[in-house]
Amino acid sequence: MKTEDNRIERDQNARAGLLDRIAANSGCMYLSDLRNCIYKRCCRFVITEIPADDYPVKVWEEAINYMTGTEEDFKTAEEAKQRLLEYF
Repeated sequence: MKTEDNRIERDQNARAGLLDRIAANSGCMYLSDLRNCIYKRCCRFVITEIPADDYPVKVWEEAINYMTGTEEDFKTAEEAKQRLLEYF
C-alpha cells in the first residue's frame, strides 16, 4: 500500500512538474498562460530543451491534453514530446 501511495504522489509531482517547468522557463506567470499565443514561441523553445525521458509518457500525454484540449495516446515520451512541439 505504501508503495502505491508513493507512486501516485510521484506521478502527481511529475505531472505538475512538467507543466510548471514549461511555464516557469517560458516566462508564464500562471499555468493558464501556456494556452496564450504570446508564449507559444517561448514554450516551443523550452519544450525542445526538455529531455523526453525526464517525464513518463503519461505525463507528456496529460500536458498535451491540458494545452491542446485533446486526448491522445503515445507509445513513447519522445513521440508525445514531438506532438506537443507540433502544437506550438
